[in-house]
Amino acid sequence: MTSRTDSEPAADPRWWGPPSAATAAVPVVACGAAALGGLFEALPVYLAGGFVLPLAVVAPGWFLARTARRRRARVRFAVAGCVVAAVYPLLLYQFLWMYFFVMLLTGNGHA
Repeated sequence: MTSRTDSEPAADPRWWGPPSAATAAVPVVACGAAALGGLFEALPVYLAGGFVLPLAVVAPGWFLARTARRRRARVRFAVAGCVVAAVYPLLLYQFLWMYFFVMLLTGNGHA
């Protein structure tokens, strides 16, 4: 029979809660944000980034140690993934406008 020593961290029985909730919520939030941002009509190619990038933010939460001490980190990854999914269209438009102005001001945009 083995006993837990004081140096071993306590296992978290519900370690899967935050990552699984975020994995389910990210596509819903990303779809809603894309619909509000008009990505379905305007930029359907970039729509995939609205799903892949937030899920990539959530993914490390699945691989952290399954201890109570790491629960806060799993929750932060989950929240960060949902925030990225919600603001992705805004970030995409800001990046495209910035790219346009940089190309315009540096003279690299040729017609």
